[in-house]
Amino acid sequence: MIIAITDERGGMEKSILAGRLAASRALAGRKVLLLDADPRQGAMAQARNMHDVAKHGSLTRPHLMARAISAKGLQPELEHLVNCYHDIVIDSEGRDSMGSRSALIAARVLVVPLDGVVDGDAQAGLARRIAHARSVNPDLRVLLATDTQAAPAHALAAQIPAARVVSLGQLYCAVFNLPA
Repeated sequence: MIIAITDERGGMEKSILAGRLAASRALAGRKVLLLDADPRQGAMAQARNMHDVAKHGSLTRPHLMARAISAKGLQPELEHLVNCYHDIVIDSEGRDSMGSRSALIAARVLVVPLDGVVDGDAQAGLARRIAHARSVNPDLRVLLATDTQAAPAHALAAQIPAARVVSLGQLYCAVFNLPA
C-alpha cells in the first residue's frame, strides 16, 4: 500500500508523522520503505534519529528502509518499488509540485497532518491538489490528522469530499483499516 503524507505548508510535522507511521508498520512485521520526496529531507532525518536511538538500546529498531528521491524520479521509481515492499510511505512536499502530484496520484491513502493554524489560501490550494489527484485516482482516501482543535480540520474536510478527520492516536488504525 502506498501512503502519502503532505500538508498545506510543508514542515517537520509531516516528516515526523511519515517516519513514525513507517516505523510502526515495520515493527508490525511489514517490509516498509520510507521515501523522502521533500527537498528538506525531514523524513531522512527521522529515519537516522530512529536508527541512532535504537543503536543505544532505548528502542526496538524497526526493519525499515529509507531513502531520498527527487520529485522527477518519483513516479517511475514507484512503479518498480511497489512490487518490492508491502508498504511505501512517502513524505511529499507541502507545495504543489510534480513530485507532490505524483505521490497523491500513486497513493491509496493520503494523510494530512493539521496543527490548528488556519491558512485559507493554503487549504484551498491543498483541496485543489487533492481534487486533481482524485481525477486520476478516484479511490484516494483522505485522512486529516489532528490532535489540536478539530474545527479547522472539519472546515478543511468540508472542502474535500469524503475526507475523514481522525486524531493522531487513531491514525494508524484509520490508515490501515484496523479496528480501533
